[in-house]
Amino acid sequence: MENKKYYSIPAVSNSVLSNFQISPRYCWKRMNNEMLDEEKSYTYLGRQIHMHLLEPEEFEKNYTYLDFKTPSSKQQQTFCEDYVKYTKTESALDIQDEKFLSHEASLAYAYQDNYTSDKKSAESILKSAKLLFETNSEYIKYLLVRGDYREVLSKSRQELLTTITQAIRSHKKANALIFDDQVSTRTQTFNELPIYWNYPIKVDNEDLKCKSLLDRLIVDHEKKLITIVDLKTTGILGDVSKTIDERQYYRQLAFYRLAVKNIKEIPNDYEIQAYIVAVNTVEPFECKVYKLSDEELLRQTVVLNDLLSQISWHWFTNQWDYSRVYYEGDGTENL
Repeated sequence: MENKKYYSIPAVSNSVLSNFQISPRYCWKRMNNEMLDEEKSYTYLGRQIHMHLLEPEEFEKNYTYLDFKTPSSKQQQTFCEDYVKYTKTESALDIQDEKFLSHEASLAYAYQDNYTSDKKSAESILKSAKLLFETNSEYIKYLLVRGDYREVLSKSRQELLTTITQAIRSHKKANALIFDDQVSTRTQTFNELPIYWNYPIKVDNEDLKCKSLLDRLIVDHEKKLITIVDLKTTGILGDVSKTIDERQYYRQLAFYRLAVKNIKEIPNDYEIQAYIVAVNTVEPFECKVYKLSDEELLRQTVVLNDLLSQISWHWFTNQWDYSRVYYEGDGTENL
């Protein structure tokens, strides 16, 4: 997948800048995978939501949904497991219709492994096995496909993804930003778009290598308008201005804007807008949209220029244990 390539390429990203603000050494360790985040349930859900909304084809490859009940007894459960085991094993029987008879043979073998069948005829064994198969058909289907997917979604998770999708669909601005229903024929849309670009800081005639992975980019050639969309999920929505400020989401949008300006195929006279689509993952499943204003863009551009200038020194000197002030002074840090 393109995303795997993106994460493997050494370059400054928005997350790298966030880590650098903690400390150069922390940033270096994170870039080199010496420090990894523990997988959180809410971050995993966030990735599922992103894939469900922005990469539906990938979602279909990685997830499936089955509404099944676990068999009522351990004996029935092992019958199902044995049936699946036999269907995935080449039959040694000399059969003409392999698919049909393999199914019946698997049923018979699974039944004999789990139930007393000494006094039963082959016909009676198959009849009983078919009844068990019909009773547990959805569970057997789950056993057959679970190895083909990263995850088989539970009913509650499937309903949650559907509810969140509906929340975005019902918001007039979010619906227009996330889905392609309303785009014109002269509009291009890109989801999970990687951009590799250079920030013009000349060190030995070399620029700082940067990269950005945009949730969504909309290019309207008729209106000469480019729209950056960043999808955020949260457990509590309400007034998210504090969260936007703490997590520096507007700086992220400003960084993405720099990336987009470096796409050679896009004309320089196109206007660029940037939005956050925020949706909460618990009741009442609200959705809100926030726009990066011109004033906020100016503020964040100043912050970005300073950050990129700072990190470039460490990037080109490969000195990450301390700040630049430490290396160039007597070891005293500035507040």
